[in-house]
Amino acid sequence: MARWKGVFNKQSVIGLDLGSYAIKAVQVEPTRTGWRLLQIAQCPTPADAIRDGVIVQPQEVAEAIKRLLRENAFRASAAITAIAGASVIVRQVTLPKMTEAMLRKTIRYEASKYVSTSIEDSYVGFEILGDMEHVPAEGEQEENAEKQMQVLLVVAPREMVDAQIRTMELAGLEALAIEVEAFALYRALFEINKVAIAKLEGHPAAIIDIGASYTNLYIASGDGFFLTRNIPIAGDAFTQTTQNVLRCSWAEAERFKRTVDFRQLLKRRSTRSRASAGDEESAQEHVSNEQEEAVLRALQAQTDELLREVRRSLHYYQSQFPEGSPQGQVSSLVITGGSSQLGGFAEYASARLGLEVEPGDPFNNPDFDTAHISAEALQMFTPVLGIAVGLAVREAFAERQRQAA
Repeated sequence: MARWKGVFNKQSVIGLDLGSYAIKAVQVEPTRTGWRLLQIAQCPTPADAIRDGVIVQPQEVAEAIKRLLRENAFRASAAITAIAGASVIVRQVTLPKMTEAMLRKTIRYEASKYVSTSIEDSYVGFEILGDMEHVPAEGEQEENAEKQMQVLLVVAPREMVDAQIRTMELAGLEALAIEVEAFALYRALFEINKVAIAKLEGHPAAIIDIGASYTNLYIASGDGFFLTRNIPIAGDAFTQTTQNVLRCSWAEAERFKRTVDFRQLLKRRSTRSRASAGDEESAQEHVSNEQEEAVLRALQAQTDELLREVRRSLHYYQSQFPEGSPQGQVSSLVITGGSSQLGGFAEYASARLGLEVEPGDPFNNPDFDTAHISAEALQMFTPVLGIAVGLAVREAFAERQRQAA
């Protein structure tokens, strides 16, 4: 990934998650054994300022960032942001073993296989994950076999990256780095959390991040990312569905959507399984009114479509590994993002997918000191702060890894 380095000192860095619906900011300070949360804040993104992950109104977004940081007393001159979307390619590829210098000369050719536009319109980055274990074919001499390696390839549109750099400049911030949202989220929820990593017991981590425009599915382990999937069913689609059913304003639909409880669907299924064919009336007792019933049915259809896509991706991922391999077994999911807060959504997803589904909480970490932030603020913002937290700790965490190596 293209990277812009500044002079990194002990001053903490702001992690900025620039979403199409909201801008989230987090400031974290490394401690001797962990992390201290200094500040969190959120504000609405200017209307239509970000489209398909690209900042199309840099000045307006920069002004919003400046107000957010000023009003919440952030103290830092550098920030790290992230990119995501269907046009951002994250792919694990197998290549002949070569030096990093040689790979730098050939990586753009490899990347050109995965983009539909000119590779000159993209930034290309990579990380060598390691050598592949080679099993010689029958009759093949091992010393004659071509050695291979696994490489994590990242390709991003120039206009997307350049717009973020320009926005940081207008906001008076140094763009210390720009990375992929998936990496930041995995870092916040797992890499810096020894308890969460241990709980995986060698299985991959699976994360569903439900944003405003897209739901992103990530499956990863400590060895690198294996699968990323961008699904165009998310918070805005849920709001649009609610608006269509109620024939109300967008703001009213957004408010009503958050009163719906998916647990009603689970209760209804349980009731109907015990009820006789003529006892439909009792099966409806959990529905509060006709409006909620209509919205719930519409959202259920949309949510089931989303979960079918998630299930299809999980099956594809699992098919890439030998049966019984821990690396190919996804046993649980972590769910984050604004729409993950819809009532009973995690429970409903768990029932549909047949997997444990837990809310993603970057602060559910024994090494994270959150005493400086009120409990009310944490409860309100935690589900949407994962990416910003991962960005805020990025440089300090990388330095700790270098020192430990």
